Amino acid sequence: MNWPRLINDPATDIAPTRMERRMMSHDWSRTPLGAVGNWPPSLCNAVRLLLDCRLPMYLAWGDGFTQFYNDAYVPILGEKDADALGNDARVTWSEIWPTIGPMWQKVLAGEGIGFERFKLTIERFGYPEDCYFSFSYSPVRADDGTPNGVLVTFAETTREVLAEQRQAFQLALSDTLRGLNDPLAITAHAASMLGRYVNADRVGYGEIDAVSDSVSVRRDWTAAGGAMQSLAGETRPLDSFGPNIIAVLRAGQTLRLDDIEADPRSAPYAAGYASIGTRSLLVVPLVKGGRLVAILYLHCANPRRWSDADVFVAEEVAQRTWDAIERANAENALRLANSRKDEFLAMLAHELRNPLAPIGAAAQLLELGHVEGARALDLGRIISRQVGHMTTLLNDLLDVSRVTRGMIELDLHAVDLHSVVETASEQVRPLVEQRRHVLAYSAPAEPMLVHGDFVRLVQVLANVINNAAKYTPEGGRIAVVLTGQAERVSISVTDNGSGIAPELLPDVFDSFIQGRRTLGRTQGGLGLGLALVRSLVELHDGRVHAYSEGERLGTTITIELPRWHGGPAAGSERRAAGIRAGGTSTPLNILLVDDNADGAAMLARLLGQMGHTVTVAHDARSALSSATAAAPHVVMLDIGLPDMDGYELVARLKTQPGCAGALFIAVTGYGQGEARQRAFDAGFSRHLTKPACLETLAHYLDEAAGLAGRQVGNG
Repeated sequence: MNWPRLINDPATDIAPTRMERRMMSHDWSRTPLGAVGNWPPSLCNAVRLLLDCRLPMYLAWGDGFTQFYNDAYVPILGEKDADALGNDARVTWSEIWPTIGPMWQKVLAGEGIGFERFKLTIERFGYPEDCYFSFSYSPVRADDGTPNGVLVTFAETTREVLAEQRQAFQLALSDTLRGLNDPLAITAHAASMLGRYVNADRVGYGEIDAVSDSVSVRRDWTAAGGAMQSLAGETRPLDSFGPNIIAVLRAGQTLRLDDIEADPRSAPYAAGYASIGTRSLLVVPLVKGGRLVAILYLHCANPRRWSDADVFVAEEVAQRTWDAIERANAENALRLANSRKDEFLAMLAHELRNPLAPIGAAAQLLELGHVEGARALDLGRIISRQVGHMTTLLNDLLDVSRVTRGMIELDLHAVDLHSVVETASEQVRPLVEQRRHVLAYSAPAEPMLVHGDFVRLVQVLANVINNAAKYTPEGGRIAVVLTGQAERVSISVTDNGSGIAPELLPDVFDSFIQGRRTLGRTQGGLGLGLALVRSLVELHDGRVHAYSEGERLGTTITIELPRWHGGPAAGSERRAAGIRAGGTSTPLNILLVDDNADGAAMLARLLGQMGHTVTVAHDARSALSSATAAAPHVVMLDIGLPDMDGYELVARLKTQPGCAGALFIAVTGYGQGEARQRAFDAGFSRHLTKPACLETLAHYLDEAAGLAGRQVGNG
């Protein structure tokens, strides 16, 4: 027999295939089969059949299991193709011989064998790889009729099987993650499922700390009985993994290292990887806002060829896990917000009932008509003090709402923080003295200038000192320290009070957060003060942070603001004085319009005690009919009237001859920025939020008295 007879019909011009050319050039004399001319016809026919088949086909012949195969079979061999032709099948397929060897013995005994989607772990690219085949093993008989070869026909079904497995895995992962709301549990379950699915040795999630440029692992999964140890609790610098590798991750690209020692990107850092038992890895980065924030890593103790399918499923698991964590965080935040809201509403009811109780009791005593002199004055002070407390609570609520919605506009000037500390200390002094605290203050002598809103900065510092006073036992110490650097100025308020529990410290500046409460609730408040502090400080481009070593170990709140290098502070003291100013002795005619009869009567009586003549109307019609006769210097209008709102009424009243030159003041429960602006747009000159601050009202009456005096002088 010669190769032309074996390879093609001499009567045709069909060119030989790649495998035919390889067979023609192969030195068969070095194989157990010997030269081609000595081959039996049965072998030649089997080889001819194999070469003519367009599907993958393979033949092992004789006691030496000498191998033949066609071009369609080459991809199944992978890198083994270089040495497989004419070689012993037991050498080429040594890793699966314990599985297929017994099968082939049955075939050589004359029995045909077939399987569907049979799993074999083969090494065709230098790494173990799980593959699936549907195949048939058939005996090939020698010239004497005895089985002398194994003919293999098959189709690789790896892609189809893996696609089905991946779909089942995705469904199982979705079902698992859907029922979890703890981020750590989500990452733990996802890592465990992914590790088992891709046969990794270790899978985990690392969190990136941008400040220290390091990666930390809180929890991971390791294969049972494997050589790898958990990395949970470890923190490592990113530089230790190689700058080129970290650059890939920072760019948002998945990193695939089949062999860390052989890859030039990782070889210089192989010792570092070896210290954690890693020889091969796959890493999926999470990049948000252009910053690397987390990674999903898969480690193997030995070299491994990571397939495109491995990369696909790892990236999908990473995305699903991060989506599940965001969903869980959002749900947990919503649950926490609802819990805080419910607790806050209960607290609000408690805080409002507290001042209502003495107000109600004082009112009942006054109704009896037997209270006179000093006792009546005491009751008045009690009512005034409790109304002030309620007003503070409501103002806190409104301020937080306005700040969080961006409705606050700052009145920016050069402000010396010495004045801010002085004014804030005056505001909180009654509480400090009541609790017998020592309030110490230290600061450099030179001015500490910032560009800010004096009133709001006083509010910030007063809130912080007030908070320290509430949570420091009687006789405690509060220290206010003002320091300055080249570009920043800091105010620190330190107390030796109840401190902050570690679990509350990260959230202390959130709304409705307070320390542990007792039934006595001696501290009071709504948990809004520090939330307002943070919002107002951030409006000044500053920052605020809290430090405490734990409960009963005191607290330090530090406010940092940009230092002002412009002109000197001007007007801070005058603005502070303006807050405290007020009072007039000039009698005025006042038209008061309010549908709340009790409220109108009390305010009219108060204005009467101040020497003014007050005409009261409870609706717009009465106000219009009495305006000319009242000849008011001041018109105080409620906005929410039953027959016509105050915005329309002010325009109507301004057309009345008796109201010419009057100062129009809106007195309303709506104190938000948009309500104030609407009042000014409607024609009001001033705006007061109920309950009216007497100092502010007196200041407005002073303005009206001055206006009336100028009009008389001009007349």
